[in-house]
Amino acid sequence: MQQLKTLILWVTCAIIVLTISSCNNNGNSTDSSTHDNLITDPPLRVARFTASDIENILTSSAEGRSLLELAGTPQCGFDVHYIEYVTHGALGEETSATGALMVPNGSTAPCGGARPIVLYAHGTNEVKTYNIAAILDASNAGYLESLRIATMFAAQGYIVVAPNYAGYDTSPLPYHPYLNAEQQSQEMIDSLTAARSALGGIPAAATTDDGRLFITGNSQGGHVAMATQRALQENDQTITAVAPLSGPYALEAMGDAVLTGSVNVGSTMFIPMIINSYQNAYGNVYSEVTDSYSSSYATGIESLLPGQPLETLLTNGLPVCGRLRRPIPD
Repeated sequence: MQQLKTLILWVTCAIIVLTISSCNNNGNSTDSSTHDNLITDPPLRVARFTASDIENILTSSAEGRSLLELAGTPQCGFDVHYIEYVTHGALGEETSATGALMVPNGSTAPCGGARPIVLYAHGTNEVKTYNIAAILDASNAGYLESLRIATMFAAQGYIVVAPNYAGYDTSPLPYHPYLNAEQQSQEMIDSLTAARSALGGIPAAATTDDGRLFITGNSQGGHVAMATQRALQENDQTITAVAPLSGPYALEAMGDAVLTGSVNVGSTMFIPMIINSYQNAYGNVYSEVTDSYSSSYATGIESLLPGQPLETLLTNGLPVCGRLRRPIPD
């Protein structure tokens, strides 16, 4: 129930921002790059839904019915594509990453023609195989989030671009640049560039980019969304609206609080991800692993996250802080 309340809160905020701004089309394209970094073109289409398909899926569960009540009746059918794109790690090393491109598949507005884009940043997830394009695989860690953003945005006529991030799914990067504002914002832009290059060459070819760009995300995604806004604006790119929600913006204060005893629920996942991310980026968090971790956890900790589901990690000895529950999957 708490998870659902949190979902409703952040989605409501995002909808308000998108709705207020959706009529203000200034016609400016926000292309951030001139190179084509899409690896497979056209990208694989993994699913096609009609508006009634998605409504039927939602009415089959309590959470789905609540989401349907919040989002309203689906207006559009949509296609879900699995995109693979070239990006870079924290040190500038070339790598690849994956994500979802959701495209309304009608022929006229609001489900076709020129449509706005929602660039979506997902929250913290500990599972390496997370894939937000896995909308047909209920066993995947990205399934529920995929269904939610499809309902809220794609089924209401928005093109959705949602990266999985480097270090997840099939990305060969051996770490995830967690809360690295520079890397994650540039990767968001890379995913947007790849998605835009795919439009026009997919089955829903009648749906095109109208130049409006909305950016949103929750938790880690709130941090990523705000960093992406900054990066685009520094490059004089136009953004229609941004809704960064519940992000860890004061990272130094959060680290000080946790390491001095105010340990929050989930910190045994969050803190190793931050430490490992910054060690890979800057190399100066520690000289020896045991400078930051007790010897009982030092072996293997650098490659532990993202990895297995949190419940598995806790069962296998990762310490529990606060009330034992799975952190909201953002």
